[in-house]
Amino acid sequence: MEIDNMIVLLSSILALLLFTISLFAYLRERRKKLLMVTAAFFFYFLMGFLDASESFFPVIGEKLEIWSSILNFVVLLLFFSAMLTKE
Repeated sequence: MEIDNMIVLLSSILALLLFTISLFAYLRERRKKLLMVTAAFFFYFLMGFLDASESFFPVIGEKLEIWSSILNFVVLLLFFSAMLTKE
């Protein structure tokens, strides 16, 4: 496994940890802002997982790259929306 794929996989695991922490915070406080941040961390985890799995499944690499780009946009949109939410 290449070093850049290892870093992507580690950042994906970190995003999963942050998703778990923010999910517990959302369940405790029920704020819309936390829900958006939680979703953003989950989609970031998926994006990193797809990027890392590209090295294991090179045949579907182009399709994974498109989905990764879409998920990147969704993550940024969710973080931006969370910043604008007043709740």
